[in-house]
Amino acid sequence: MIRKKVGAAITLFAIGFALAICPQNNRAQTNSAAEIVLVLPFENTSDHPEYNWIGESFADSLASLLDKPGIIVVSSDERAVAYQRLRLPLTVIPSRATAIKIARELKASMIVFGTYNVTLTPAAAVATDKSKPAEVATAMIMGQAKVIRVNEGRLAGDNFDGSWAPRQYDFADNVKELQKIHGELAYQILFQRDKALSFSRNNLIQEATKVPTQAFEAYMKGSMTGEREATRAIYFKNALKLYGKDNGGAVYPEAAFELGWFYFNQSQWKEAIEYFMMLQKKEPHYNEAQFYAGLAYWKTADIQHALATLVPLADEKAMPLVGVYNNAGAVSVEAARNEKKPEERTRLLAQGITLLSRAADSSPDDTTVLFNLAYALFLNEKYGDAATRLEKVIAVDQRDGQAYFLLAKAQERANNAAAATAADNLARKNLQSYAKWETEWQKSQSVTNVNLRSRDVLNQVDISDLSRVKAIEAANANSAQEALSKIRDLYQQGRDDEALAEIRKLLNMEPTTAEAFLLSGRINQRRGDQEAAIAALKTAIFWDSRLIDAHILLGRIFLERGDIAEAKKYAASAIAIDPDNQEAMALQRQVTMGRP
Repeated sequence: MIRKKVGAAITLFAIGFALAICPQNNRAQTNSAAEIVLVLPFENTSDHPEYNWIGESFADSLASLLDKPGIIVVSSDERAVAYQRLRLPLTVIPSRATAIKIARELKASMIVFGTYNVTLTPAAAVATDKSKPAEVATAMIMGQAKVIRVNEGRLAGDNFDGSWAPRQYDFADNVKELQKIHGELAYQILFQRDKALSFSRNNLIQEATKVPTQAFEAYMKGSMTGEREATRAIYFKNALKLYGKDNGGAVYPEAAFELGWFYFNQSQWKEAIEYFMMLQKKEPHYNEAQFYAGLAYWKTADIQHALATLVPLADEKAMPLVGVYNNAGAVSVEAARNEKKPEERTRLLAQGITLLSRAADSSPDDTTVLFNLAYALFLNEKYGDAATRLEKVIAVDQRDGQAYFLLAKAQERANNAAAATAADNLARKNLQSYAKWETEWQKSQSVTNVNLRSRDVLNQVDISDLSRVKAIEAANANSAQEALSKIRDLYQQGRDDEALAEIRKLLNMEPTTAEAFLLSGRINQRRGDQEAAIAALKTAIFWDSRLIDAHILLGRIFLERGDIAEAKKYAASAIAIDPDNQEAMALQRQVTMGRP
């Protein structure tokens, strides 16, 4: 993240240099050096629709196999979101023009698509010996895959004698070898993009075939079945069983997640919890599984387990989404309401208010969040603040009886008699259980009948965007390290022009890379351009104030220029960073003597 400017300690000159060397940098626009790849389901051109699942298997497997350093692959969830945004049916096989439109929606630079045909060899004639079973028909698959370079608007390929030749990737084998086909195809696509791969064809095939064939087929068929059809659960359970059988009882995480989601949609909370909790932290859907498991615990009134699963997700680095903050906060408030120990009750209530406040900051008009926050503030005796939130809730839904009742009591406690009476009259009209609630209030001055409100579904757009940001940040971090390594080598070899060109590329991707500015300063100092060197080094310190080499080099340059005061300043800052640094101590001795 770009640091906020603090005081006058940061010079405008340094900032100006950063903008000058990289004028188009804007961190609000996420730039990625990584290639973003969209894999579409392949089209079944045969007369065997029972093999349509194979088309989706290409999209599913290739998305995983192509996910290598320098590449960000669009997940099936992200693809589904893009289809929704463009109002396309999820089952459609898009034309090339539509595929490019989808890719641009996802900011993808590369599309992988293809077709396949399934043929069945004739079953052998029934043997005359009835004790022997007839042979079963064998399914064979044959097809082609192609790659579109979106920005170039053409198929990927090679130049031959000055002419462009699009590349087609052909495949053919027994359907039982489908995953091997996936591995082969992924390797060819990756090799076409980069001939210097750090892994072999066999490595990719092993990765592609890590899920047992029958388990994989069952999973893919399940994913193609309607979300509420009973056969969907049967397919996924078979996938789990077959996977575990071949892997020493290990869990097939994708199948477990889908089973959890299936039972969650059926309101079968215990079954949903069972499958969601099978996922391990390293699995891609782990955070989502924890969210829905926590929600299921909440719905079964198991507040302690709900707290244990939901609150850790509210860590801003884990899943900083409104639904997560809301549910974690609401469960904390409910736990506080039930807590007997005063200290623990205070802690839980404060935790709930903090989490709900984060949710409200992210989504200030969300009435679910506002109602929960208002109730938490009411319990914390912040009656005026509670009333302010409740008025916003009622403005959206003027039949919200619970909000009216809570508002009436908040205004009563805040000594706003007229407002309390008005809200109470509306609560009588809109809250069917008003008499019961009022009786409780008169008896115990409490509102324990209030139901905290949950967010039952995570927004897939939010999850998609979050996943993309994390993937781009990770890809940029890897690319930045590779770029820095290359720049260091060029600098060591004295190839300054090439090094500066690479620095400009790196800063276009990651404009806060302090070491890039340090290297720019070193090169300009070596060239005798002290002004450019000073600007670069000050910018390096702007992004990383503890980059000692930049302080030392600035001190040396100012000493060389005869500016002893500035040289002393940077010598002192270098010593403050590391008193035992030999170069810093040498600079300190030099400036004390007042000469180079």
